[in-house]
Amino acid sequence: MRSMSCDIVVIGGGGSGLVAGARAATLGRQVIVLEKDKKTLGGGLNMASTMRTFGSKWQKERNLPDTTMLYLRNRMDETFWRIDRKLAANVIRGTGRFFDWFEEIAPEKAADFDVGRYVFDNPEDGPLGPQSGGHGLGAKKGSGRIFVETCADKLRELGQEILMDVVTEKILVEDGKVTGVIARQGGEELNIACKAVILSCGAWIRNPEIVAKYYPALAAAQPYMGESPHMNRNYTGDGLKLAEDAGVLMDEENRTIRMMGPMTMCRSRVMSDMSASRYSIYINAEGRRYICEGSQMRLGVFDSGSVQLEQPEGKVWVIFDENTLAKTIADGDDQPQPEVPMPNMAGHFPKTLEEAHAEMAPALEKQDGVTFRADTLEELAEKIGVDPAALKETVDTYNANCAEGMDWDCFKPTSWLAPINQPPYYAVKAGLGTDGAFGGVIVDENMACKAKDGGLVGGLYATGDICSGRFINMTGIKKQIINDMSFAVSSGFLAGSGAAEYTK
Repeated sequence: MRSMSCDIVVIGGGGSGLVAGARAATLGRQVIVLEKDKKTLGGGLNMASTMRTFGSKWQKERNLPDTTMLYLRNRMDETFWRIDRKLAANVIRGTGRFFDWFEEIAPEKAADFDVGRYVFDNPEDGPLGPQSGGHGLGAKKGSGRIFVETCADKLRELGQEILMDVVTEKILVEDGKVTGVIARQGGEELNIACKAVILSCGAWIRNPEIVAKYYPALAAAQPYMGESPHMNRNYTGDGLKLAEDAGVLMDEENRTIRMMGPMTMCRSRVMSDMSASRYSIYINAEGRRYICEGSQMRLGVFDSGSVQLEQPEGKVWVIFDENTLAKTIADGDDQPQPEVPMPNMAGHFPKTLEEAHAEMAPALEKQDGVTFRADTLEELAEKIGVDPAALKETVDTYNANCAEGMDWDCFKPTSWLAPINQPPYYAVKAGLGTDGAFGGVIVDENMACKAKDGGLVGGLYATGDICSGRFINMTGIKKQIINDMSFAVSSGFLAGSGAAEYTK
């Protein structure tokens, strides 16, 4: 056994944990960060680019409009005022306070940020604020990676310990207050005496028992959906058991998984982009249409993914033919576009059918189970594994609606109707992704963990995806007041500040 001591132990070296640890360290506290991964720090924050920031000095110096109150009212209305108002206000304020602190510890990096909006924001109330990075080749390094690197560097600069390949086994609590942590690094047990612990353990998307309990439909769909960048191998829900054993009040009502779909990223850009064509149709494993196409543009890719999850095993295909492909190409750049650019909905097509065929050919020749071509609908159905009679009936009904000019099945706009009646016929597997699993630990407005017998667990804080409070579960759909990246940095800043004050 190796005995150690410090003021604060941070369990989890993801983005919010590094922010929390670095913030506490800059306030003079001795910090030890325990990370389960053997090599990598930062978790999901490494992939994040844009965020929401409210009330920072950076914004005021650039005379950017302050939409804080409008934004808060709108998000509270959308969540039916079921969010704790103190928590909502503090988390929103925390975004600006975090960036002010970041500017203090890394002024040259903060100065390199640009004015922009969070990638999924509504211009009406979404704040203009500091952004770095974006989507596509040549984009600047994303904000998330910058924050991860800055906070890790600051911890090392201040002489704090970051221990990798560590599994935390228990949070020690006596008389309602944190006294230490028991962990294991390889074959060595670590006994760390401390005054406070910050739980930053990430999501629970990799815990099959928890997923099956709260989202049985996802458990059934996972063999079809494959991997997602937000299914980090370390997101096994360890923090939930640690919190529960430490006496934390746990949230059983609002734990959510946020879905993404339909996602048609494949080897052919043309076939991938046909999910954005107004003329394609979407079918499920029963060979039936289930929604008005272009759902990602109307609902957004997250709520549209929740609808896809409700289909048998989450299976969906985009169906089109030579006629609808030709009409899409003829439309040129006049394609329906989502408000937020999606990698599978760029909508930029070749000028001719011949060019499209040439571009699609390599992907179709791979026969990788994602892209398909057939001379008849029955043959296409056989290839994708749906009932041929059902698919034929679906397409016949759709074509009849096209002839009438009224889509009585899924209510597509008349101008989007074009019959699928000219071979060859094509199908693209539409994947189902996840943006993560959220919630479980109930916190107050300062990210302090509430105790199941009332009050708070003294010295115990939580940050990031493991926290409930900033969202509600509305029939399985996550409705939130702030996005994940903004909450990660804000909750990390608040928890680091709170733990530093508690251990003064």
